[in-house]
Amino acid sequence: MNASPENAPSADERVLAVLRRTTLEIVPEVAPNSFTPERTLSDLGCNSIDRAEIVTLTMEELDIAVPVHEFHQGMDIGTLAALMRKQL
Repeated sequence: MNASPENAPSADERVLAVLRRTTLEIVPEVAPNSFTPERTLSDLGCNSIDRAEIVTLTMEELDIAVPVHEFHQGMDIGTLAALMRKQL
């Protein structure tokens, strides 16, 4: 039996969940409760290599491609997730 659509996570929730899981895999010292849409990956202590890896792995898991020029320094996690969600 299929799960009812009301119980299925929204696209935003799905993207945020994948971003969160990937971030915690790449940078395990990030406190899980500090991962919020208002913060940036830099705020969480991710360096440029970490950020590139997080974005790449998240896009791979979601099976999407976002052009590199769409990303910019200082983008908060919520904006990053919204940018990725548009590609679903």
